[in-house]
Amino acid sequence: MSDVDSLQNSEEAVAQLREEAAERARQAVAEELRRAPLADTASKPRRRVTATLDHVRTSTNMREGPLPEVEELAISLIETGLLHPPLVRATGDEEVPYELVAGARRLAAMRLVDDAEGTPREWELDLREGMSRREALTLQFAENFHQRKPEPIMFARAVRQIMIEDPELTAAEVSRMTGAPADWTRTALKLLDLPAIAERVEAGDLAFTAADMVRRAISTGRVGEAEGVELAAKAADGEITTGELRRAVGYVPPKPENYDELSSELDRARWDARRAAEHASRGGDADQRDWESRGGEDGPGFSANAPSGLGATDGTAGGARPDTSAGESAADAERRAAELDAYLLGRVLNDVATDYRELLGIENAEESYQYAFALRPYERVAALRMLARKLLEADAQPPRELAHLLTPAAA
Repeated sequence: MSDVDSLQNSEEAVAQLREEAAERARQAVAEELRRAPLADTASKPRRRVTATLDHVRTSTNMREGPLPEVEELAISLIETGLLHPPLVRATGDEEVPYELVAGARRLAAMRLVDDAEGTPREWELDLREGMSRREALTLQFAENFHQRKPEPIMFARAVRQIMIEDPELTAAEVSRMTGAPADWTRTALKLLDLPAIAERVEAGDLAFTAADMVRRAISTGRVGEAEGVELAAKAADGEITTGELRRAVGYVPPKPENYDELSSELDRARWDARRAAEHASRGGDADQRDWESRGGEDGPGFSANAPSGLGATDGTAGGARPDTSAGESAADAERRAAELDAYLLGRVLNDVATDYRELLGIENAEESYQYAFALRPYERVAALRMLARKLLEADAQPPRELAHLLTPAAA
């Protein structure tokens, strides 16, 4: 198989992985839609009633500030009538028997019409019978969430209020009933436990993502609560940038879904592309081509393009040509061997050569492997041998078979 064909196969494999991931996502949505509802709110009977607006009270609503285009809607009510009456529930109060659940903008427009005409109208209302306060809050919240994604702290307070009304509900169940992402719900609720940070988010001084980054650092113990609050305040006041905040809390971004699978295929595609480019042009990397042509024997030291820190090896990078198993091409065997070298280098940096890992500014296992896979295949071999020599020199009880390597070469 040619290098170009191998590259094309790798690209097709990545595309197939993405299609499979998309199909799994579609199936997950379909499965979620087939689940039985958590409450019977949707099936409760509805009927139309008429009442003047002084018989309707408004409840706590997530919307704040002026409602958009109320005047235009009021004109439409006069011209074409009320197409969709506001949704209300019964209060049990004879003086004000209804409470608004959904339709705040429509109710505001109806009040404008009453004020303009000077005489209150009897308006149609959509009454949902047997609706509890918790159900009203949930429905009201769901409507507002999908019309305009609310500010996260306001969101969290609304969710908490729903859970207070029904203590048996979990955050995930509230998310399902309102159509809000479960992860977003849980994250917003956790921020309420850090009121000083939550207030800066609510005031619009601090981004929700930045606040959550600080919260994660506090919860994992990377920073103390007082330090985290101080860092959040500095970011909110513009004293430090988001990048500086990220470094201060030791932020490590989470891996995306299917990261390992996609990363492996992309590494393969990049490796095939490099091979195809190098072999198609004389101006390619002569060191790499020379190392490949001789099966890795007498390989060069680090190239100038290698990441700094380990430096050039003082020995040669040897190694036999990798064996090919049945049905495996030489190129596949080389690629497999190079990936194993990268794994071994990352493992050595993370578990054994910790001093050199710190010199490189590597903080964890993930960064150790990222560094190793960033090197070219011949550079990985050179790095492994250089580290082996340094570790051997530092070994208090080196293997007897390797003692001769510690003897300075004769001049």
